[in-house]
Amino acid sequence: MSQLLPPELELSIVGDFDPSEVLEMVRKYIGSVPADANSEYTKEDQVPVTFDSVPTIPEKGKFIEIELTDSDPRAVAYVAGSAPNLWGFLGDGSTVADYILSRDKKASEYEKSRRSHPLFSYITLALVSEIINRRLFSYVRERKQLTYDANFSLTGFERLKGGWFLVTVTASKENAQAALEACKETLQALFRGNPVSPDNLESAKRK
Repeated sequence: MSQLLPPELELSIVGDFDPSEVLEMVRKYIGSVPADANSEYTKEDQVPVTFDSVPTIPEKGKFIEIELTDSDPRAVAYVAGSAPNLWGFLGDGSTVADYILSRDKKASEYEKSRRSHPLFSYITLALVSEIINRRLFSYVRERKQLTYDANFSLTGFERLKGGWFLVTVTASKENAQAALEACKETLQALFRGNPVSPDNLESAKRK
């Protein structure tokens, strides 16, 4: 709350709009906020908050369902969680390369050198994203026939350490929950019996 102080508010408006109408909205919805709002939360010598890494997810496995009025009956389901940033840095400052090397005790000096390359994590994440997208398409759409669109993406932060992954699946209202579960099964299969194979990797590299 100490960051939500009217004197520190900056408002940016972009788009094709009527200036007089927008200024009236600003006056009505923001200009009417008292200048001393939230003053009780003000801290001495307060400085703007800066972030070095993304916030830690407080809860795991939380499910939220929201229904909005729409002209067409449709549904979108999401699966999200922690992930590295664009360059492979995790929220705690470690990297994808560190994680891989910690699990490969027999790595040669050449392999260690290759995995320590600045672009190693970036390329690895790009390949993993392509493999997951192919599996989502194959399992959720073609095999289960639950959706016409499912994709995996990473936030791709460059300076913040850490990030999030997001799986988006579009389906009918009747199939939304089943499509959601199928997406979760696809991700879990990477760790439980159907890991990335050399064929998966070669196919993703050609992409």
